[in-house]
Amino acid sequence: MNSRLLDSIRRGRPIVGVSHVIQDESVTETLRDVDLDFLLIDMQHVAVTIETLQRTLVALQPTELSVLVRPLENDSAMIGQVLDVGADGVILPMVNTADDARRAVAAVRYPPMGIRSWGPRRAARLHGGAEAYARESDDSVVVIIQVETEEAIRNLDDILSVPGLSGVMIGPADLAISLGYMHDRTNTQVHEAIHGVLDRCRERGVPFGFFAGSVEDGVYWMERGGLILTCASDTSFVGRGMAEMSAQIAAARTSASERPAAGADAPGEV
Repeated sequence: MNSRLLDSIRRGRPIVGVSHVIQDESVTETLRDVDLDFLLIDMQHVAVTIETLQRTLVALQPTELSVLVRPLENDSAMIGQVLDVGADGVILPMVNTADDARRAVAAVRYPPMGIRSWGPRRAARLHGGAEAYARESDDSVVVIIQVETEEAIRNLDDILSVPGLSGVMIGPADLAISLGYMHDRTNTQVHEAIHGVLDRCRERGVPFGFFAGSVEDGVYWMERGGLILTCASDTSFVGRGMAEMSAQIAAARTSASERPAAGADAPGEV
């Protein structure tokens, strides 16, 4: 069970994914060959159950893409179930203290290193059987935590000292709200706070990540040393594609209305 994501990060190669929001197997199948590193499936803010997640993971095979899941919360039972159905790792929201970070790391590892309960029925089938999974999973499962509150920034040095973290990602919207900028989420104070987290991550050798709302945002943070990036979602790409199509149709209609319709009879002709 070799983690392509962790191997890439260790080599300093950024890993890039997209949020897979449209939970329909036909959409999932179209994403199998996307030339990215991972899909993010969000159980925190999207109506995804454990059954939906398993159907999505089944529909995605065969693929070179890894799958990271954001559970509802930093809960060991929930994290274990997500991994048991075949996710390659988790991104955990609202990690505010070093204790939160330690609980996250423990949840993805089996005793004696952690507290994960044994039962990887589907995951073991995907990764060479139970013995191979037991031998390799502790070092291969990805565990990324989100820094997205003022409290987390205050505790950042302690959080970054926790061994076993695969990376830290910024949740920019919640961070802006926590800093008091609910209605001004692009405020320079928010931007400076994010850069401060990036600098401290680089000083401590912990991979930095960012939830980017666009490809342009993702490129911005990649150029500044970001190693873990999500760039928008499938719904946003569908929306943009439809908007572009609508604009093209509107332009064509305007052009067509300015000239006689093809084959139209001249006035007075029968």
